[in-house]
Amino acid sequence: MPLPGYERRALLCAAAVLAAIALVTWLVLWRGGGAEFVPDDQLSQADRERIDMMQREMEAKQGLWGERKGGAQGLTPFPFDPNHDDSLTLSALGLRDWQVSNILRYRRKGGVWRSPEHFARLYGLSQQDYEKLRPYIRIAPEDRGGRRDEGAWPSGVPRGERPAFEHIDKLAEGEHLSLNGADTTALKRIPGVGSYYARKIVSYRERMGGFVSVSQIDEIEGLPPGTSRWFRLEGLPEVRRIRINHATFKELVRHPYLSYEQTKDIVNHIRHYGPLRSWQDLSLYKEFAPSDFRRLAPYFRFD
Repeated sequence: MPLPGYERRALLCAAAVLAAIALVTWLVLWRGGGAEFVPDDQLSQADRERIDMMQREMEAKQGLWGERKGGAQGLTPFPFDPNHDDSLTLSALGLRDWQVSNILRYRRKGGVWRSPEHFARLYGLSQQDYEKLRPYIRIAPEDRGGRRDEGAWPSGVPRGERPAFEHIDKLAEGEHLSLNGADTTALKRIPGVGSYYARKIVSYRERMGGFVSVSQIDEIEGLPPGTSRWFRLEGLPEVRRIRINHATFKELVRHPYLSYEQTKDIVNHIRHYGPLRSWQDLSLYKEFAPSDFRRLAPYFRFD
């Protein structure tokens, strides 16, 4: 049976009074309000639940604000070198674009991170994210050592625990190294080249199968300008040649001069039409240009 009008009004007034009391209680508990503090054991169950709910909402908002400021995020850590890796590698870690920009800007100004702890100073990197990345930070030996200003080291690292500088006699102008024979120890004698770039040169040479021209050194990303002047080719270069009709997809795509799409064309052509007889068999594929065939020629055979 419907309530009379005056009873409905009375109920509404009572509800309004209860809401006002709840609001005043919240103001007293959360904002002080000049009133006496109410101990937890004197709060009703409803008040406790209301406070817990509000606290959870505030914590959620604080967490969202922290994430917007650069706090916890979906990082996917893997080993990386903050002094040398490119922007794509740094972005793949899960760092935001503006964080990557800060890293590159620091490097352009001549900055070098000397240790994983030093990387914690990156502007905008939260402590939580740094702790996730720290086990994966790799600092090349040449970036750790050397004569440095005291301020270049993170505070709290004792002098005796800082890595010793590896002295290497650098090449003088006019001296050269064998392009296909120099190992990483010899390559580190090139001015501006340390362990990181020495390994990069050797890795590229191994994937290539050997160099046939000094100019190929310039294809390696990041090398100091003019690095090619320190090399020479001795006699007729001996390179490793791949039997294109017998190689696997993985072997082919690993070569620096073959893209993924080009490798697919080669494998599919052999599967459908039989062994390749020459590069001419691939001339109708849009992925290949005459310039590709010229630079591929020293590294592949069709027997």
